Amino acid sequence: MKDIKRYRIIKKIGEGGTSEVYVARDKRTGKKVTVKALKETGRGAFKAKLSLEDESKMLRSLNHPRIQKLVDYEEGFMVTEHISGYSLSERLRVNGVFSEKETVEIAIEIIGILKYLHGLREPVIYRDLKPANIIVGKDGKVYLIDFGAARIYRRGEKSDTSYLGTVGFAAPEQYGTLGQTDPKTDIYCFGMTLLQMTTGMDIKNEAALENFKLNGASKLSEDFVKIINKCIKPERNDRFKSCAEIEKALLDSIVKRKRSGIVRYLKRGVAAAALAAVMSGAILYAKPVISYVTCDAKERMPAFKGRLYVAKERITEFIDKEFLKEGK
Repeated sequence: MKDIKRYRIIKKIGEGGTSEVYVARDKRTGKKVTVKALKETGRGAFKAKLSLEDESKMLRSLNHPRIQKLVDYEEGFMVTEHISGYSLSERLRVNGVFSEKETVEIAIEIIGILKYLHGLREPVIYRDLKPANIIVGKDGKVYLIDFGAARIYRRGEKSDTSYLGTVGFAAPEQYGTLGQTDPKTDIYCFGMTLLQMTTGMDIKNEAALENFKLNGASKLSEDFVKIINKCIKPERNDRFKSCAEIEKALLDSIVKRKRSGIVRYLKRGVAAAALAAVMSGAILYAKPVISYVTCDAKERMPAFKGRLYVAKERITEFIDKEFLKEGK
C-alpha cells in the first residue's frame, strides 16, 4: 500500500468489521478525501479484499453528481471524494425526528439517485439504504455514500451471491430465500428509512412497526403514511412498481398539502373578513343607535316619572288604610 502515503490522515470517522474509514488530505491536490482501508488481519480478509475491489469497480462505472466519485484504488484501500456535511442518522440523534415536509423534500432527492441506479443498462441495486448512508452536504444537497453492499441486477438469476443489508432496513428477500434482490428491494429500504426519519422508531421493534401499519402516526398525513406503508409491504408485488411511481406520489402529496394549506388560509381570511364587516357595521351604526336611545329616553322619561308618582300615592293610601284598621 505504498501509495497510501499520498494521503495525510486527518481523523477516523468510521469502522466496520473488516475496514476503517478516515478523512484525509490528498497531498497532490490539497483536497479532502475519504479513505477506506482494510484491516490487515482478521477472518474474512480475502473476501473483504474482493468486496472492496468490487465496490471500487462499481463507483468507477457510476456518473451521478450525488454519488461519491472514486479517486484512487489499490489493493487494501480505496479513496473517494469527501462530502462535508452530516448524515441523516446524526441529525436524528442530535435534533430528533424530521418533519413530514423536510422528509418529503429529502425523499425526492433520494428517489432521483435510485432512479438513476435502477435505470442503468445494468441496473444497480443499492441494498443498504438507511439514514447513516445518506449525507446532507454543506451545499444542502443529498448524497448517497458507501456502495459496499451494492450489486448489479441480472435478469434470470435465482438469488444473490451474497446477502448484505442492515437488519430492520433490509427487505425480506435480502435474507436469501425469496430470489435475487431487485429495484423493489431498494423501495422497501427507502420506506423504512422514511419511517425512521419521521417517527424515530426502532424499526427492529416488530410491535411498533405493526402499530404504525395499523394506526399511522399522529404527526403524519394519511397520504404520507400510505406511501410508507406501500413501500414496506412484505410481498414485492404489493410495493410501488418503480421509483418514478413513488416520485409521483410524493409530488402529489406536496400539491395536496399546499392546496389544503391554501383552503385553510382562505377559510381564515373569510372568517376574518366577516368579523371585520360585523365590527365595521357596528361602528358605522353605533352613533345612530346611541342617538335613538337618547331621544327615546328623553321622550319616555316624563311619562315614566308620572307612573312612578301615581304608584307611590296608591301605596301610601293603602298603608294608611291598613294602619287605621289596626288602630281600631
